[in-house]
Amino acid sequence: MAQVSRDNAELFLEMLEAINRMDIPAALQFMDPEVQFDHRVADLQGSATGLEQVRALFADFVESFDALQVDCPDIRDLGDRVLALGTTRATGKGSGVETELPFTVVARFRDGRMTHFTDFGDKEKALEAAGLSE
Repeated sequence: MAQVSRDNAELFLEMLEAINRMDIPAALQFMDPEVQFDHRVADLQGSATGLEQVRALFADFVESFDALQVDCPDIRDLGDRVLALGTTRATGKGSGVETELPFTVVARFRDGRMTHFTDFGDKEKALEAAGLSE
């Protein structure tokens, strides 16, 4: 029996579900070993390249937040790219401060693995990067 391949939007959604569980190993399974991860909305030290740097970035999230939830009702499969629009909610460890930020990502896939993740922090910029406009 032939195995049915999953589309990139489905893979992206499964990765988000792992992130919402704060299951770092499961989230990393969806990424290419040389993934380029640009998280534009957080005050981070730039982009992360490769699984080890992304693993460290996620470990920082787990250390910094009691809860992290990405709600992404708008995921569009654009062939080798996925556009994901939604909201990230996080609760700071210790402080209990709740933060809500736009989740505006264009992710690129090759051979069933995410090779690039760019969060633009702005819906219009993400739509433009995806070659779309509203």
